[in-house]
Amino acid sequence: MGSYHGDNPARHLLRQSLITEETYYSAVAESCGVPFLPDGSFRPLVVGDVVMQFGEGEAGPLLIGIESGRPIYAVAPALEDVADMRTLLQRHPDWSSCIRVTTPSALRIAITVLRAPAGELEQRFPEMSARERITPGQYSGLSMLSSGFAAGMILPLETQAFAFSLVVGMSCISTGCGRIVSAVRASALALCDRVEPHFGGDASGSADEWPLYTVLVPLYREAAVVPGLVAALASLDYPQERLDIKFLVECDDHDTKAAFSGLLFSHMEVVVVPDGRPRTKPRALSYGLAAARGEFVTIFDAEDRPEPDQLKRAVRRFRASPDKLACLQASLSIDNAGDSFFTRQFAMEYAVLFDQMIPWFSSEGWAFPLGGTSNHFRRSALIEAGGWDPYNVTEDADLGIRLARFGYDSAALNSTTFEEAPVTWKVWYAQRARWYKGWLQTCFVHLRDPGLLLKQAGLAKTLPMSILIAGSLVTLAVHPLFTLALVGYCLGLWGLPLTDGLVGQMVVILSGLTASVGYGAAVFASLTAARRRGIPLRILDLAGIPLYWLCASLAFYRAIWDFVVRPHHWHKTTHGTARNRLLPVANTIS
Repeated sequence: MGSYHGDNPARHLLRQSLITEETYYSAVAESCGVPFLPDGSFRPLVVGDVVMQFGEGEAGPLLIGIESGRPIYAVAPALEDVADMRTLLQRHPDWSSCIRVTTPSALRIAITVLRAPAGELEQRFPEMSARERITPGQYSGLSMLSSGFAAGMILPLETQAFAFSLVVGMSCISTGCGRIVSAVRASALALCDRVEPHFGGDASGSADEWPLYTVLVPLYREAAVVPGLVAALASLDYPQERLDIKFLVECDDHDTKAAFSGLLFSHMEVVVVPDGRPRTKPRALSYGLAAARGEFVTIFDAEDRPEPDQLKRAVRRFRASPDKLACLQASLSIDNAGDSFFTRQFAMEYAVLFDQMIPWFSSEGWAFPLGGTSNHFRRSALIEAGGWDPYNVTEDADLGIRLARFGYDSAALNSTTFEEAPVTWKVWYAQRARWYKGWLQTCFVHLRDPGLLLKQAGLAKTLPMSILIAGSLVTLAVHPLFTLALVGYCLGLWGLPLTDGLVGQMVVILSGLTASVGYGAAVFASLTAARRRGIPLRILDLAGIPLYWLCASLAFYRAIWDFVVRPHHWHKTTHGTARNRLLPVANTIS
């Protein structure tokens, strides 16, 4: 091809968006007399986790299959090489049966993403993948919101104050009421599996009566906790010959892999996850799912200590439930609450969430974001829903919503897994920032088409969860500002020049109601949850809740920054730092 004002004409058309990349390369394929492959329609042939790519860059050729004993290659020639490729195929027409033309972007995705199994979700359900941070439509929506916010800044001060107090009030009061209701309901709530139906296998029954169960344990730089982890999983009250325990270790984590030497039982194995990006827990889980053999699949983290009969409880619950029950979430409980301020607050937080809030949502049949561990799945349902999203750094929250969109139910499991909470500010802050970034990812993914979300999951399932997540995020965003304004007003550091008017009085009343309901509900829910879980509390622990929320807001602001500059980066949480892990005598909440 000739030049166009010093440039390749095709490049000029593409840069100016006069034609799309797919339109151009489909025309190239037609001119060369070979088929065209659109984005996502092919995968690379992988041998021993190595992509069969010949050549460099995004041109190929990439081996994608074998047909009638002949290799099939996908190519995306550089713009300057199109004419040469056409000439080459004219000279050797028999080569045409081996060549497929695609776009450079499609070839790049195939090489970097669709390396089975980590690219399963993106290939099958790209609209539910967090690989793309924000869609063009969402950019437009954010621009409109920003413009509206800027326009609101020119409104009278009393109008701004009323709008701010109204937004804060709605978020805090809604989440506060949710905490109160869940706390009240928890004391009287009979979990569905409290009286477990009899299923053939029991302590005296045949091992063959229990289904094969896969346990996935993702690890990265966890050599120090390996002995305790293996011992904890070896003590599971489940027939060993029906267990399939897989420790998922990254290929460059030689220390962790070596730590298993001489410790593994016959039903355990180490699965080495090949190098790739993004380096995340859900990517490792995708490889584990591909190797899983069990009818049911669960996840445990490196520091987890599940109750020994948890798998049997899950099997009984699944067997007694319809097939649309895809996931059971066991309670997570912190067993090193006495280590620091953060561990005590973390323990109260988990007790409220897993012993009160999630059981309440479960009893009502509402969707809820899963915890990062002790999720028990029907493997068939997990595969149908696309597994875990390697690009979402809170793959658990995302998967809980996605299962609901596929028509599946999730429920609480009356069993406990004990975990250690981060002891220091640095570790807690990094972990919490990752969680909030994942919440943002999850919100943007599932709000790409709100109408479709409601159609798939239904209003009854999604509305309570939306209120919970949205209320939490708004509260995190405005809590420091609200606290500063409220404390300053109460101390007389500044006043509102509008307090003599009706609007000003409404602002004061609404702010007082927000503070009393928001903080009061948190204290009430924490007290009831801690009492049921057997966590000793001090007055300082309850008084420290607002300070803990301020720390959480700082982590949320960090999450926003990370979401913009490095959305798929995984903040690694260091385990094995607890000073004193104590397992309560009464383990199961009833």
